[in-house]
Amino acid sequence: MRVPPGFQGPAAKVAGVAVFAVFVAVLIALTGALGLWSSAPLTHARTTATVVTGVPCTPPGATEEVTYSRDGAERRAPLDACGHQSGESVEIAVRDDDPVVHLARATTGAATDARPMGLVLLVFAGIAGAGFVDLWRRAA
Repeated sequence: MRVPPGFQGPAAKVAGVAVFAVFVAVLIALTGALGLWSSAPLTHARTTATVVTGVPCTPPGATEEVTYSRDGAERRAPLDACGHQSGESVEIAVRDDDPVVHLARATTGAATDARPMGLVLLVFAGIAGAGFVDLWRRAA
C-alpha cells in the first residue's frame, strides 16, 4: 500500500498506535499468564480424597461421596463431580464454609496456556479489520 506524500504524518501516527496496541496486548497477556490478575484469596485447602460412592455422569445433578482426612479427623462429604470409580483417589479443594467439596483440578477443556496468545491474535485481528475497512472506504 502506497502512502500519498501528504499523509506521511498520519501514517506514522497510525503505525505508532498499532505498535503501541500490540505492546499493550502482549503486556496484558503476560500479566494474566503470570497470575498477576488473581484477586481471589486462597480460602480453600487442597487434599487427597478417596471416592466412596462413584456415580456416572448421565443423570444430571448426581454427586459423588468422598472421604478425606483434615485436621487429623476422617471426614465424609459430597463431591460435586461425576464419573469417578469407587476407591479412586482425587485431589479436592475444601473450604471451611462449604459442606460440598470440589475437584481441585478439572483438566477437561481447561487450556489456559493459549489465552495470552489468543489476546495477541485478537489485537492483530482488530488491526486487520481496521485495515480492511480503510481499504473498503478508499475503494468507494
